[in-house]
Amino acid sequence: MKKISISAVAVVIAFLVLFTNCKKKEDVQPLKVGFVTGLSSLNDGGFNQMAYSGLLAAASDISITYEVRESKTAGQIDSNIRYFASNGFNVIISLGYDAGQATLDAALTYPSVKFILLDYSFATIPSNMVCATYKVDQASFPCGFLAAYQAWHKNPVQAVAAYVGGPNIPAIQQFILSFKNGVDYFNAKYGTSVSTIGANAASFNDTLQGAFLADSLIQQGAEVLFACAGKTGNGVLYKVKERSKTAIGVDTDQFNTIPQVGPYLLTSCMKRLEVFVRSELNSIYNDQFHGGQNIQSSLANQGVGLAPYHSYETLIPDSIKQAVVTIQTGITNGTILTGWSK
Repeated sequence: MKKISISAVAVVIAFLVLFTNCKKKEDVQPLKVGFVTGLSSLNDGGFNQMAYSGLLAAASDISITYEVRESKTAGQIDSNIRYFASNGFNVIISLGYDAGQATLDAALTYPSVKFILLDYSFATIPSNMVCATYKVDQASFPCGFLAAYQAWHKNPVQAVAAYVGGPNIPAIQQFILSFKNGVDYFNAKYGTSVSTIGANAASFNDTLQGAFLADSLIQQGAEVLFACAGKTGNGVLYKVKERSKTAIGVDTDQFNTIPQVGPYLLTSCMKRLEVFVRSELNSIYNDQFHGGQNIQSSLANQGVGLAPYHSYETLIPDSIKQAVVTIQTGITNGTILTGWSK
């Protein structure tokens, strides 16, 4: 009898614990999340769209209500952030250099609101704000190596790889310097002389300028163009398609987000913003907010990386594919340096 009694008590206790936990979970209020886009539309085929996909993924994990406000100017970024902060939102997500100061100012003004700033950081971060930065040099270096191979493959005599970057700010310099160094690495490894040319756009939101700059570089002999310029870079991709050249996308796998240019994409240099957004929203929901910190995403934690080769999968030799894997391993373990040290 005693044995039966203990078992019965155990069942009752287990039921009560389960009931209590379920009730507690139901009592948790949903996070009210405001998402402020960078200087482009939500479905931009890149930066904004990738971050937004992380928000959607988090909404499948935890209880969230959210609102999105698009920003076409820096002033709109500021007003959108303050709209969310003054209207009872628990968490505000903003993106990039253009949102940096506005996000910091709002975090200092609204200490009860949690802020997530993607792709930009400060030396001192308030306790109600977390920043995420990306070691994109670790992905753009092997992209430069691949670009050099493709340019040499297309024109061994005068091979030219090119880039179109956004405004000349550190976040773009990080892409470009390591891309150039990846080209140089290919030259050193195979005794080739692939040259690198490029241009910086005035903004991240001008597809026409992107197309114009791409056309100019193609006229100078560029066979492969790396577009690291946000929506401006999309103009590069469309021009590459028009001129039947090869491109490397940025931020997300642009083979999927801009499928019409997919057949011309060698790969994409990805900042996996969606990984951090999903993870940090889950952390906030579970009272594990990383406020006051700058979290770095890298090859090692899969926060940056190269997209699949897609249409080029059977066109790139196995030796080059293996060389890319070796380069990524070397970057991860520190035996290969991208040249970017900031």
